[in-house]
Amino acid sequence: MIISSFIFLLIKDKESFKLITITVVLMDILLVLICGFIANKINFSEKVIKFKVESKFKNLIYSISLISGYILIKCLIIYILSKISYFSLLNHYESFFINSYLKHEKFLGYVIIFLQIIIIGPILEEILFRGILLKSLLNKYYEKPFKAIIYSSVVFAAIHMNLIQSITAFLGAFILGIIYYYTRSIKTCIFIHIINNFLAVVRIPTNSLIAVIYLILGVYLINIGYRNLINKNEKNVD
Repeated sequence: MIISSFIFLLIKDKESFKLITITVVLMDILLVLICGFIANKINFSEKVIKFKVESKFKNLIYSISLISGYILIKCLIIYILSKISYFSLLNHYESFFINSYLKHEKFLGYVIIFLQIIIIGPILEEILFRGILLKSLLNKYYEKPFKAIIYSSVVFAAIHMNLIQSITAFLGAFILGIIYYYTRSIKTCIFIHIINNFLAVVRIPTNSLIAVIYLILGVYLINIGYRNLINKNEKNVD
């Protein structure tokens, strides 16, 4: 996203903007196909604990509860960090890069933002970081799955190249890692990631009182989702 925005800053006219925009989208789609092919070639080791999935719908509900709690706590973290001038400046630069999409043509810019942030981004990131990286790490650390989840979350956080995003990305990746480990469903992770990214572009009101409410409700939702997801699936081990 940041790299694409930097490229668009160098564009001087609408025609070159459209050409590079189409190129970036096609490259993203190609990456999705390549990563999807690689992910399908990686199988779970027989040593990795296997869970019987009795209800995909219940797993989805628990996963939504987890990500909803995370989103609320993320709002709290961003609210606290926004009070610090250094982190506030980082947000300013991020907005500057995003606005580069809208510099030459607003409609196409909004379409690209929607495609990259809400559709292509979640699909590519889940296939790459859960379908390939986490799956490979789970095969290696089959006795310590949370170690694999933490390692993959650190890598996911590092590629965001923004301190605020890295903090929240680590937490989000950890949640998605738990969801993937217990559901073994990359589709569920993609859907949950899309929800997260969609709500990320929606302005959610925050002040000191609301932040406290977010914290309480966020912890409650994470606890409910996590407890149910684990209890339900650990009772159904192959």
